Amino acid sequence: MVKSETIKKKFGRVVILGRPNTGKSTLLNAIMSQKVAITSPLPQTTRKNSRVVFSDERGKIIFSDTPGIINKINDLVGKRVNTEAPKELGRGNVIVCVVDISRPKSDEENKVIGLVRKSDSRKILVYNKTDAAIGSKDHMAEYNYLEDEFDKVISVSAIKEKNVKGLINYIFELLPEVDEENIEKDIEITEAKNRPVISMNSREYIAELIREKAYLFLRKEVPYSINVEVTKVQDKQKLILIQATIYTTADRYKKMVIGKGGKKIKEIGYNARKELELMSRRKIFLELTVQIDPHWPERVISN
Repeated sequence: MVKSETIKKKFGRVVILGRPNTGKSTLLNAIMSQKVAITSPLPQTTRKNSRVVFSDERGKIIFSDTPGIINKINDLVGKRVNTEAPKELGRGNVIVCVVDISRPKSDEENKVIGLVRKSDSRKILVYNKTDAAIGSKDHMAEYNYLEDEFDKVISVSAIKEKNVKGLINYIFELLPEVDEENIEKDIEITEAKNRPVISMNSREYIAELIREKAYLFLRKEVPYSINVEVTKVQDKQKLILIQATIYTTADRYKKMVIGKGGKKIKEIGYNARKELELMSRRKIFLELTVQIDPHWPERVISN
């Protein structure tokens, strides 16, 4: 009896690391060619590690999107957020260190580089935001000295999806070959047919999407004083009913979230609903309420 030939494919875990607002989540969305991570101009938009699986004919990659490393932290949520990336680093076959070359190098960058140096994994330095790094905003020279410490270096624009395929090619080059039959066993999250694999359930993802819209419309008015919890998702055949609560810590923040005449909460709800409808291709009825709960940060850090 002739043994069938073992098929080998590239496979491994890739951790995306960087300080806040370097474009890590935008880069992951560009890699996946669809939205799998929320984004906003504010730091701490990403609060915990999330994983997604990329697949093509070469193999599979488990990407981990990590929260930005913050230098000075005073709040409970921020302290929890800063522990997320270090926890994930030890699992990575490849570390993708993203720097924003449209901003000067900072102490937060030094903290990130310190973490990268402690890892024995293969490493890629990604110069992101090449589209914004023009003239006086081009700070690439401040990062060039790092290049010798990395296996690969590449310049990209995540928001313009420029050179993202080149980054994927570099990652596959650095990943090990694994027996195809063993790859599925190593993937800890279940792959949904024709969808990216996301390590959060539907309620968590909906809550994250609503929080993203709240950040975008509130900007710096209520920076980190909100959280979103989805209390109900019900398929009513003609539409999907979603009920969610935006929690904040004080009455003044509640007023900001609601806005004059309910304008802000309507904007948040409308834009969250439109994106959910686009993703699900279903009619969505989204009911948002705002409540004061000074203890919501304690729930976040305990999850």
